[in-house]
Amino acid sequence: MLLTLMLVAFLLLDGLLLLRRSRYREETERLRAGMSSLDQQRADAIVAADAQKSALMLEVLQRQAQGDGSIHLAVNTDSGYVALDRGAARLRTMPARVGPERRGSSPSDTVQVAIPRGVRRIEALLGPTDRFALPAWLWTDRGLEPPAVRDEIGWAGPQAIVTSGGTLLYALPDSGPLADSSFVMPGAIRLSRQDLLAVRENLARGTRVYFF
Repeated sequence: MLLTLMLVAFLLLDGLLLLRRSRYREETERLRAGMSSLDQQRADAIVAADAQKSALMLEVLQRQAQGDGSIHLAVNTDSGYVALDRGAARLRTMPARVGPERRGSSPSDTVQVAIPRGVRRIEALLGPTDRFALPAWLWTDRGLEPPAVRDEIGWAGPQAIVTSGGTLLYALPDSGPLADSSFVMPGAIRLSRQDLLAVRENLARGTRVYFF
């Protein structure tokens, strides 16, 4: 019965994604139909240039990480892994789930949550008794009322890393809004408890984290 329900859920999700892709294509075709041939060529050139620029930036980041002789983390958001590196030497590779990009909203604000890119530094290493305030949109995005207290002990998991810019690398908590194995916080990275605990002693505040 459980397998059947999971299969139905996956089919519904696939159907939703296909519908959104179809609507996106229709909207793109509608907009292009209103352009002159010259405008279409300019738009295509801009898109191609942006794609090349992004690819170049990621390549530069990867090379910068490989040339970093100190201990650091390399987060590959496309391939879904986090690596503990020293220069070009790979000390540990850890599978990870990357939270999606999402437009989150809170009662007073709307926030565009993006997958992190670039170089950041560790600002905090959290343990099982440390607190970390989760954003209010984490509840409103799921149709729930944000609680008055959003930093209960354990809600960020037994081990967690906070980087500059507020990106959270965490393990599955036992309680709280992130205690759902099928859900990864948008814009965050989730690893296993074992992996986070294993690399924690090699990390410190200020350690560089490369996201590419």
